[in-house]
Amino acid sequence: MTNDETTDIVVRRILNAPVATVWKLWTDPELVTEWWGPEDYTSPSASVDLREGGSYLFSMLAPAEQGGAESFTGGVYTAIVPEQRLEFTQSITDEDGVPLPADRLPEGFTQNIRTVVEFADLGGLTELTITESGWSRSLMSVFAYAGMHQSLDKLTTDVLRSMTAAIG
Repeated sequence: MTNDETTDIVVRRILNAPVATVWKLWTDPELVTEWWGPEDYTSPSASVDLREGGSYLFSMLAPAEQGGAESFTGGVYTAIVPEQRLEFTQSITDEDGVPLPADRLPEGFTQNIRTVVEFADLGGLTELTITESGWSRSLMSVFAYAGMHQSLDKLTTDVLRSMTAAIG
């Protein structure tokens, strides 16, 4: 829900891949590292404990020209419907997955974002809908929106293309 101080970020994409493949890209830590993070960022590591109450932790490494800092995003899975829906919290954390205190966050960043990722089968294609709820209305929510689009650009242009080429 939105109010005067918060906003939801909603990103939708139609992906040229079956739901099972797109689900795996979100839940297999080795595959997450191939696309997580905005343009020019890499993801050196990811861990996924895919169960309700389980946690995840994804790293993101900035390019050298942007300081080269490594940051971490983590949270807890709150609902899982295989190949249909993932629900989880999302926060900036330390390398152990502990959410950072407010004084160590970028200005305007919101912790504990409720995130829902929905996977819909469109006859061999996947409609992916990502909803991040509770962002403060700030420049950081704009960066989060752009960053998710850039991550999905990497997923569709690099990862899916290489997976398709490997299959045949």
